[in-house]
Amino acid sequence: MKGQANTLRQYFARAIGTSVSLVEQNSPRMILDYLRSSPAAPLLRRIHRAARNRHIYPIRIPDVEIERGLDLLLIESPPRYIPMMPNGIGYVHNILKKCGISFQTIDLNIIGYHRYHSERILGGAPISLSSGYVLSDDPWDNTNTHEWERSDVVDYFLAQLGEVINGIVDKQPKAVGISVQANSRKLVNRMIEVLRRRAPEIVIVVGGYDCKYHDIGPYLVPDFDYMAIGDTELTLEALVTGLARGERPGNLPGFLSRFDSPGRVWMPTPELAELDRIEFPRYEWTDKSLYRTYDGQCLIPITSTRGCSWSRCRFCAEAFAFRRRSPKDVADEITFWISEKRFPSIFHFNDSDLNGDHQYLYDICSALIERDLRANIMGQLRISKHNTGEYFDHLRKAGFQHLRFGVDAWSKNALRLQKKSNNMDHVFQNLRDCHNAGIRTTVNIVLGVPGETEQDVDETIENLVRCKDYIDLVEGINTIILAGGSEYFNNPDEYKIRFRGDKEQIYAEHRYVIPPDLWYSEDPYIDQQVRIRRLDRICRELYNRGVKIGAFAERVVSTLREGKAA
Repeated sequence: MKGQANTLRQYFARAIGTSVSLVEQNSPRMILDYLRSSPAAPLLRRIHRAARNRHIYPIRIPDVEIERGLDLLLIESPPRYIPMMPNGIGYVHNILKKCGISFQTIDLNIIGYHRYHSERILGGAPISLSSGYVLSDDPWDNTNTHEWERSDVVDYFLAQLGEVINGIVDKQPKAVGISVQANSRKLVNRMIEVLRRRAPEIVIVVGGYDCKYHDIGPYLVPDFDYMAIGDTELTLEALVTGLARGERPGNLPGFLSRFDSPGRVWMPTPELAELDRIEFPRYEWTDKSLYRTYDGQCLIPITSTRGCSWSRCRFCAEAFAFRRRSPKDVADEITFWISEKRFPSIFHFNDSDLNGDHQYLYDICSALIERDLRANIMGQLRISKHNTGEYFDHLRKAGFQHLRFGVDAWSKNALRLQKKSNNMDHVFQNLRDCHNAGIRTTVNIVLGVPGETEQDVDETIENLVRCKDYIDLVEGINTIILAGGSEYFNNPDEYKIRFRGDKEQIYAEHRYVIPPDLWYSEDPYIDQQVRIRRLDRICRELYNRGVKIGAFAERVVSTLREGKAA
């Protein structure tokens, strides 16, 4: 949209005989309204057609050829968000390179993505299923992930993987490792089911975001031989070398397996403190130019830290130890990708707590400025008193052009309830200084936490309106999710969380997320209907008072209104 807006501004300036700089403050909507009533209207329609039809196809999409004699076949399954490159399997690939085994890495996600869009775009028609369901233009977009919950959609994409499954059955690797996360979970479970039936002797190893907790992972992916829990840099070699020798090791730290001793006490993986020992991914298993969207967008993920230095937000299920790479190592990674010069890319810091050490992020930016890399960077920050105007100027100079803030709580009481590390004065100051530094500034909202009042909703609306000149977009808005691993999930009685049914049975059946209609909180009474009502009121007020809400937030709102769990 930004590129289209710039093009429209150029034609607008030409149409009225002025410079582009004089119209840069005007919105694309204002430009459209002007051009529709001007002699340039036919030209505008041609611009729109060109923008709508802009794509990268035809391109060479590689065939999937599985090698013989593999000790391990590593797979990334659809769907994983595109345009983000898959740094998770990228790090696992780098570990395997040092293990002395025969392995192959195949990203089925990016191949499936381009096959789908090539057929859709070059065929000139939407993809329709035998059930009659018409798939969206982009099922990989984060506003359409709900589609992968549909059985007919999973059946369709499983059929698209038929050649891969046939190749696995034919070539018989000793083990297949599959990355799994929320969106790919249903397809991965189906794929495992087929492999068990057709090639039962192949060892199934699973890992990824769904496997971050040892008591939740098996509930999400119940059929596996080995499940890697959390980081594997210090533990994976012992497993894969044993499998390569035909062994079935058990009781390994950081792994669950069906070969563990009865009654075994879980042993977590040791945490790697020196992250510089990890080589950053280079995605050498395929042509890196594949890692872009059908219209040419690319996000290169950068992970400079792991964990969270705060780890106290009561709704959050990602409270892991905070560790850092060196600023030089991070700068080296960005330098490598810029030197590749394959196509324009945005660097996306994937850190949960990017400014958990504010001086550390400042030093990364100093290294980038010193190298004059002129990178285009985005990431998410926590609100902090250390985020001064000078700090944001430094980040902007290093290349940060988009920062999302996990504000989440927008009233004094909600900040206390969620146990955020900031106050509203810091919120106002951070957003103002970030925006004034020339950085696109976006925010998140979390509603309906236990103890929240109608007065908190009033204050939330007023504070967002007060900040609207410094907020480019409300990117995320959601009602509270009772997620496994969070403080609310682990200690519900402390926060007056009650359940509609037997608590023990609900927890046994819903270890990942408690469905919103099965729980409520008291003093004051808040259930999902109350949360949705508050969400509706906030969205309506924000719209009426000129606060912008993004497509992802709109999709979440729509999903919640339809009564589905987020």
